[in-house]
Amino acid sequence: MAGDIRLERYVQRKLARGREYFFFRVVRDGKETRKPLPHPFDPGYRSAYNAAHREVFGTVPGEFESPRAITRLVREHKDSVKYSKLPKASRLLRDYALDLMTERWGEFEADQIRPIHVQAVYDSLSERPATANRRLDDMSAVFSWGRTRGFSDENPCRRIERVQSDESYEPWPDEKLELLISKGKRHIVKVALVALYTGQRRADVIGMCENQIRDGIWSIEQGKTGNAVTLPLHPVVLAIIEEERAARRKAQVVAPALPLLTNSRGKPWGLGFGASWTKELIRIGLRPKRMEEMEEDAFRPTFHGLRTTNATVIANTVARNPDLFGGIQRVQAMLGHLSERMSRHYARRAEVEHMNRETVLLLPDFGKHISEIGKHEADEAAK
Repeated sequence: MAGDIRLERYVQRKLARGREYFFFRVVRDGKETRKPLPHPFDPGYRSAYNAAHREVFGTVPGEFESPRAITRLVREHKDSVKYSKLPKASRLLRDYALDLMTERWGEFEADQIRPIHVQAVYDSLSERPATANRRLDDMSAVFSWGRTRGFSDENPCRRIERVQSDESYEPWPDEKLELLISKGKRHIVKVALVALYTGQRRADVIGMCENQIRDGIWSIEQGKTGNAVTLPLHPVVLAIIEEERAARRKAQVVAPALPLLTNSRGKPWGLGFGASWTKELIRIGLRPKRMEEMEEDAFRPTFHGLRTTNATVIANTVARNPDLFGGIQRVQAMLGHLSERMSRHYARRAEVEHMNRETVLLLPDFGKHISEIGKHEADEAAK
């Protein structure tokens, strides 16, 4: 009888509607892996079991695994404190790189991987430069972590020839900003304005909560870097926040940890902002439906470009008097950058100040008063 079968480790049997089902099931670090298996007496059972075991543990039962194996490097890195302390979004991106390493090099040892092998993987992703660069950065971080733990003597990701991303993070021209602010839908424009006036990344902006704001100061731990940043908020941002607070009071919602900015249905933004942002850019004519239809030298509007705009506008203002406003450390304080190089990248190599309230007030009025945002929607609806 099937119920008398002695099942191997990690194999579960389920009975439903008179039929037997077998699964390979493992829970590691709170994450479940569940793979369907044939009946243990079927010819394909052994290969299916071994494949599931290798996917989870890097080996099949009884197989020797080198202490320098890529599969072991990947597994131990995922079990490390370094990995566990990555912000959630960064951990997800790191997983993509780890899966790529396992897929391409899973049969090899870490010290067998050379720059030529990394370059080949990088080139296979080159049609998506931003993705290729991120994967390379994550793979490099993994090899650096493994280098001090005996996996390899060198990091093979060093000196890899990168391609320039077509997705520019250049600052927004004034006329493009005016088009976005005057024609964009209100719930989209409010997110853009908060990003523009604070210089923060999209995930942090749409995740801004009531309990992070006190006396006009926004204190956050950035999702990408984990850096703590304290930001005095511009009057336009404070007006947007007050509007969201008023909507909550009217709805009798008390949730300090719930993100303030909401979508068209009055719900906090989740994973859907990116799609809504792209759709809105297309609707108001800031980009075509297909990016390949964009003219070669045309401005490419990106949300991250609002962060660049923030740094650039203040850079151009304070650079006129560096003795008064200080140096590049001000940009690092405002944007939460770890390195001076990155701060200079966003500030277009200008000496700027971003630390205090007076600096925030240097930003000009990019568009209409908060009460005017999205007014065209009501005007069009009244016609």
